Amino acid sequence: MWSEKPKKLLHREVLLEAILATEGIQGVTLLGGEPLEQQINLVWLLGNIREKSDLTIFVFTGYEVDEIERLGAYDDLQKLCDMIAIGRYRQSYRNVDQQWIGSSNQTVMYPNGSREKEQSQKMNQVEIIIDDNASLSITGFPDDDLVKTLMD
Repeated sequence: MWSEKPKKLLHREVLLEAILATEGIQGVTLLGGEPLEQQINLVWLLGNIREKSDLTIFVFTGYEVDEIERLGAYDDLQKLCDMIAIGRYRQSYRNVDQQWIGSSNQTVMYPNGSREKEQSQKMNQVEIIIDDNASLSITGFPDDDLVKTLMD
């Protein structure tokens, strides 16, 4: 698996140990690049997280269901994930009135046996983090008015 440091590989067992040793977390979210580009390692990691913890698992993929099926990953994702965000973000379909996803062509699936309750898709949440150096980071999909207010 790739680490956050450029050009440094992180062995999947080291990543698993770090995840399982992190106190206070309720789940893991895997997202872009594209998690399915490392399908073998992804399935291994998810399977071990599922087996060794009660953490919820959320995977974001830009692939569509038919592409996931062609990769042979659909059944694994259905079995190992609590939530799966499917589909490429498309600016022309931008929709900030959804939870988790940013364009209306995307969907969130809650596989059978999911430990997460299916939630309303009509809710957007944005997290704004200001660190000790006054750096600002935003997660989620802020609407244009919020971005303008922050920039002013």
